[in-house]
Order: sequence, then structure tokens, then C-alpha cells
Amino acid sequence: MNKNKLAIVIPAYKEIYLEEALESISSQTCKNFTVYIGDDHSPYDLFSIIEKFSDKININYFQFEKNLGGTDLVKQWERCIELTNDEEWIWLFSDDDVMEKNCVENFYKTLQTDTESDLFHFDVKVINNSGKILEASNQFPQKLGIEEFLIKRLNYQLHSFVVEYIFKKKVYYENFKFQNFDLAWCSDDATWVKFGLNKGITTISNAFVLWRYSEINISSNLKDEMIILRKLESAIQYITWLRSFNFKNYNNKNNDLRKIKWILGSINKASSFSFNFKIKVYVKVWKKMNNGFSFKVLSWMLLSLCRTELESILRKNK
Repeated sequence: MNKNKLAIVIPAYKEIYLEEALESISSQTCKNFTVYIGDDHSPYDLFSIIEKFSDKININYFQFEKNLGGTDLVKQWERCIELTNDEEWIWLFSDDDVMEKNCVENFYKTLQTDTESDLFHFDVKVINNSGKILEASNQFPQKLGIEEFLIKRLNYQLHSFVVEYIFKKKVYYENFKFQNFDLAWCSDDATWVKFGLNKGITTISNAFVLWRYSEINISSNLKDEMIILRKLESAIQYITWLRSFNFKNYNNKNNDLRKIKWILGSINKASSFSFNFKIKVYVKVWKKMNNGFSFKVLSWMLLSLCRTELESILRKNK
């Protein structure tokens, strides 16, 4: 077996947790991998952190002359993958998450017994800024079909983050790389649909990725009006894209609504957004989805919003 079948790719920008991420990689019980770090023209001195690990792991560092992640995060992921060499497998990791020390070892063990899969997955534990475990996400079954994956995701039975997947490079190019939506919002789920369509998702047992929930990642940002609108636009594009697959049990209007319901619910509860902004968002969603949502659905959405607003007013006046 060629030892270095695996490329661990890190599109890097932030310095705050980078050392912790690299420490977890350098602590792997199996070091049959190469790390590629694409510095997205960061204002921070990432190299001084990275060079601490140059004698511990096989690591390649490249600083891009122009920031790309700020305008097109998916394209930044893709140009970092272009830094890799002849590795067969890609693990797109991050500059702020952590992997347990047996992740790479268990990947290779799984690969020895499963030569057919194109897309592998680690179960996840969520950590906070200080690395404390907040929760363990629901575990995937050992084999998961794509339609089941979508339904479980919509019903909040599974979490999914880009850093928990290892995919075959050949499949990446055959499927025209990542599915690109603004802010990379829904891009990972859409990409796993493409990559796992034929063979599903295989879980690597007894090893976890630790995904960090913090105030600096996009997933945590539901306070900025422009970010909210961009996320909604991407979610709507994702829904439209999914319809083209004609999944037997997935494609229906209720599933479409569930996909954006959690964002709308977060807007409802957020006191930082004005009532006018909330109305604007709901009408925008309905206009975009008028071939999927009836006026009755819009009325229900607006009534729900008004009820939440009224409850807030009553609480304040008690």
C-alpha cells in the first residue's frame, strides 16, 4: 500500500486555533499523509505557527497573493486542493477544528476492508472556544444512502460539517468539484449528494472529529442582516438544485420548507432584527419559492412572525 494516499488540506486564514488544529494532526497515531496549507492572504503570521510542525509531519505551505475566501469560499477550497500531488484521497480540514489521534489510522483500517466507497465520514463532537465538549452529534449509521442522509438532515436527526468527510479525488473531479453556493452555505451537503449518489456514505468507526462552535465561524453568525439574506439565497438555490435529482421520498414542498425553516425561526426570535426586516425576509423567500410555496404558506409564515413579535411586546410590557 502506498503510504501517502491521503492529503489533508487546510484552507487557512485565522490564526487563533491553527496551532491546536495542527497539534491534533501531528499527534496522529498514523502519519501516512501529507498536509497542504493554503494561506488565503491572511493578515496574520500563519507561517510562524506552521513551521513549529515542519519536523513532526509532512507539511507543505503556500501563501496566495490574493484573498479569495472573503468573496468565494468554495473557490478557496478548490485552489487549496490544487496544491495536492498524487494522493488518492482528500480530507478538507479547517484551521480551527481538531481530530482525535486515531482518525487517520482508522481511515486506513476502514480502507483495507472497504475498497468500494468513495465518501467516508467521521462522527462529530462539538466543542467550544476553549475545547470543552458541548455535545456529541447523532452518529451516522455505518452505511448511509444519500436520500436517507437528506431526509435525516431535514428532520434535524443529523448534523454534518465539511471537516468530517474524506473523499476520493477521482470522484471530486468527475463531479466537477464542489457545488458552489454563496458563503459555501449548503455547498458541503450538495457536494456529498454528488459524491455519494451511487455508493452512499461510509462511517469510520471509533474516531471523532471535534468541530468548534465559536463566534468567528459562519455557522454561528445569525446576527448580521446581510449574512442572513445571503444564507437564505443559498438555501433556496440548494432546494432548486436538489429538485433535479427526483428523489422518490425527498422531493416535496414540506421538505423545501424545512430546509429554510430553522433560519426563519432564528430570525423570528432575534431581537436585533427589526420587524420590517423580518417581513422583508419572509416576502423575499416567498417570491423566490412561489413555485414551491403557496400564498397560504406565506400567510402562515407571516402569522407566525406576527405572533412572535406580539409575544415579545407583551413580555416587555409586563
